[in-house]
Parts: sequence; structure tokens; C-alpha cells
Amino acid sequence: MAVDRYDILIPGHYFCDIIFTGIPGFPALGTELFTKDLNVVPGGVMNTVVGLTRLGTKAAWLSTLGSDFFSQFAAEQARAEGIDLSQVVFTGKPLKRVTVAMSYPGDRAFLTYIDPPPDLIPRLYEALENTPFKHLHFTGLQIDERMPDLIRACHARGITVSMDCQHREQTLAEPLVQAIVGSLDLFMPNTAEAQRLTGAATLEAAAAVLRGLVRYLVIKDGQNGAYAWVGDGSFHAPVIAVEPVDTTGAGDIFNAGFLTAWLQGRPPEECLRWGNITGGLSLRGYGGCSAAPTLAELNGYLSEGKR
Repeated sequence: MAVDRYDILIPGHYFCDIIFTGIPGFPALGTELFTKDLNVVPGGVMNTVVGLTRLGTKAAWLSTLGSDFFSQFAAEQARAEGIDLSQVVFTGKPLKRVTVAMSYPGDRAFLTYIDPPPDLIPRLYEALENTPFKHLHFTGLQIDERMPDLIRACHARGITVSMDCQHREQTLAEPLVQAIVGSLDLFMPNTAEAQRLTGAATLEAAAAVLRGLVRYLVIKDGQNGAYAWVGDGSFHAPVIAVEPVDTTGAGDIFNAGFLTAWLQGRPPEECLRWGNITGGLSLRGYGGCSAAPTLAELNGYLSEGKR
């Protein structure tokens, strides 16, 4: 039976985010605090998958879910979003991935537990043989000795590859890290990640280093908007005006908006605009994907901006 062609394949694991808000203080041993609100939302790689799906991008999620309550919650939420689960393997053992977040007006504290995740790289090679897709996106910088060969295998099939960064202790001083970043078609760190990775003190200095490695560079700079460098061109788009409720996962939803535009062949300034709108609108709710916009919302915002 023929397999549908996907716009994008997203490998990675879910999280279940349990978010407490309206907390009167920080809990101490032997005490009990009552919060004003509680939200339970999917997180991790699901932020990007939900964001892409709501924008009408044909995305496949390659992952593994377990028999535990949290895995089943993630599966239930994915089905409710209409996410394609044909590349998800369901195992008969627990695969718990849970973060409890205590969200305060100025900062957050986290408590996390994860069961050891299964290795997804062998399944990515299987997908290359059996699942037609145009683009492969990793929600974090994958520092693995097998990664350069995997990226080359993608390129040999005409498949482009992108990565976000996330927090990593490794830097470009390590040859493997440099080789992986240098082989990407699109790299999407935020400012702090770019500075850590390069050892540079400023966004501009970090960008100068990364531009020498990657053909298409995007750096997310919080309230300062987002930047892109392609060839000799540099581009910037400002953030949208929104009263933030929670910033968790906003970068993932930015990626979903940017990638949707990028896969349609739109110019860099338009891709940045789409990313800033989707990422900005995601700030309306708790967790990355709870308030991620639909394509209709995005188009409405774009139309309003033109008027």
C-alpha cells in the first residue's frame, strides 16, 4: 500500500507538563501550599508537531509511547489534534516523561522525571526507505556520531534537514558538533544558545561564526524579534504585541510557523513574520501548544496586519 508523502518528519519524544500557577510562595519541606490554577498539557516535541498540524502542514511524528498514564494522555491529545500517529510505536512498558512546573510571574521552577528513551535513529533510516517526506526537523541539536551520516543519507534523497538547538553543554570547539551544524540546511537556535555554542559574547558575534558554517541561519531573540541570514542577506522581523501568559514552548511554535512558510518557498522576511506571529500567539496560554494558532488565525492576523 502506498504511503502518503509528508511535508515534514519530526522525530522525538513527548512530555507531559503539569503547570501550577498562582502560587503564594515557594514550597518548603513540611508545608503545604494551595495554588490558584493547574494546567496539564502535552509538551516536548509535541509542541512543534501540534503547531505544524494546526497550520495545515502535513507532519508525521516519529516516536515511541508507553503503557503508562502519561503516554496515553499524550496519545489522546495527539489524536484530538488530528496528528498522524502512523510513525509512533506503542510499547507494552512504561515510558514516563513528566515535568512539574511551578510558574511564578518572574520565573519558573521545574521538577522532571523521564524513563530512558528508546533510540530513534535506526527508525529514521527505516523511514528513509519506507516513508516519503521532504524535510526532517529535530527540535534540538542532536549530538551523535551517527548524525553526519544520517544527514548525508537525507541529502542523497533530496531531503533537507533542520535543527533547533536547546541547551547543550557542548560547543563548536568539538569537531563533531561543528560537523553536524555545518551539514544542516537550516539551524534555529535562540540568542543564548547561539552564544553558548560559539563562545561569543553577543548575538552579532555568534551569528558571524555560525554564518560561516550553516547556509540558512535563524536566531530567535525574545522581545527583540527574530533574525535570519541567508547567503549575503540578513533579515529581521519584530515580535507581535501580546500580553504573555506563559513563554514555555514559544520557540517551538515559532519553528512551526517558520517551517510552514519555509517549506512553501516563502522569502526569509515572510518566514520570520510567520514564526513571530505563531510563537507570539502561543503565549496566550500555558504550555507551548495549548494556544498555538490555527491556519485561519494566522491568516486573519496577516490580513489584519496588511489593513
